[in-house]
Amino acid sequence: MKRLAVAFVCLGLIAARGAQVEADPRQVFERFSPAVVQVRIEEVASEAKRSLGSGFFVEQPGLVVTNYHVIAEVVHHPDRYRVRLTDAHGAMHDARIVTLDVVHDLAVLRTDAEAPRKLAIFREGATRLPKGERLFSLGNPLDLGMSVVEGTYNGLLEHSRYERIHFTGSLNPGMSGGPAMLGDGRVVGVNVATAGEQVSFLVPAAPLAALLERAAGMGDVEPTALRETLRAQLVAHQREYLGELVAKPFPTVKLGRFTAPTQLAPFFNCWGDRIENDDDLYQGRTHGCSTEDYVFVSDARAFSIVELAHRQLASTVLGPSRFASLYSNWFETNHSMRLGRKEDFTQFRCRNRFVENGNGLTFKASFCARRYRDLEGLYDVIFKTAVVGKDREGLETALLLSAVELDSARELARHVLESISWSE
Repeated sequence: MKRLAVAFVCLGLIAARGAQVEADPRQVFERFSPAVVQVRIEEVASEAKRSLGSGFFVEQPGLVVTNYHVIAEVVHHPDRYRVRLTDAHGAMHDARIVTLDVVHDLAVLRTDAEAPRKLAIFREGATRLPKGERLFSLGNPLDLGMSVVEGTYNGLLEHSRYERIHFTGSLNPGMSGGPAMLGDGRVVGVNVATAGEQVSFLVPAAPLAALLERAAGMGDVEPTALRETLRAQLVAHQREYLGELVAKPFPTVKLGRFTAPTQLAPFFNCWGDRIENDDDLYQGRTHGCSTEDYVFVSDARAFSIVELAHRQLASTVLGPSRFASLYSNWFETNHSMRLGRKEDFTQFRCRNRFVENGNGLTFKASFCARRYRDLEGLYDVIFKTAVVGKDREGLETALLLSAVELDSARELARHVLESISWSE
């Protein structure tokens, strides 16, 4: 994606203090679509296109912005795929990846192609815009050619760890990485995703501005260096993310006579229900919390996923041995599988033991981890516990984590365990 010319930036700064520049989709398309390119990922051997996205020229010479997810396979498989750009005149140009921001789903490319138009960033910040402000998104939907979509700014998403602009407009596949701008051409956000029904999402311009500052003085980067950048960003991100989760006590929920942690952070959604069975041999409740936030890393992997689930079970009918058998079976089958390609991970290795927490409870605990083969130091973790020693009532807890360091995972697991208590 790209930015407006310097003269137009000055005009934009004046406009920011007053009314926005009036424009219609036709005017926006005519003036600014030359800055937008189609980003084509090709299979090197056959030159066949694998996937398509969009991008745009910015003020820094030779730089093009797009989404990380558009070019992710080139980062992971540089021997198999390459990036090419198609400009407004249909000419194709080679491009190289300069740097990336995997957490915000952004990437910067370099090309020798001439930039007929460059776009500037709306540097005042998205929160300065009123809801209902008109925005115009440009991109290449479904390989149908350059298109403009008019929509409205509806603020930043609530209950989300990662800042996303809620754009009421119809983004479609192929528009990822294109610019969403004000009528004067300043880029407010980068097209990133859609939920359909004119509910779409943009990456705000602020992290883009920061990434461009880092990219300004960088030369060409070797593929191995890009993968190390990716790994380092994921490591730093999970440390910050899990560190935030353990920094304060969790809110709790009552499940039978147990009290257990619930919404781990404001951006988690929680739900619960009764456990039904036809013969009324037992009863209980389920409670789960997770977030739709995640970090896209590759077509087969989404990272920074945290899920917490509880299942409380009780019976006044079953004897202790039958209840223990039922309870044990549920523990063995609950959250015991994680999907993934064998080439990406090692096998899960588990450590099982009995542990106590500071609230006088004893747990059967299982800590299982599998290592990422290509991202050193990162693991998927399944941490499962079941309270033992309570007559005909139990609580199972499962904590599922993706792409975390083991020390961070153990600290969060300990924090969850210490948040469980029992009342007579």
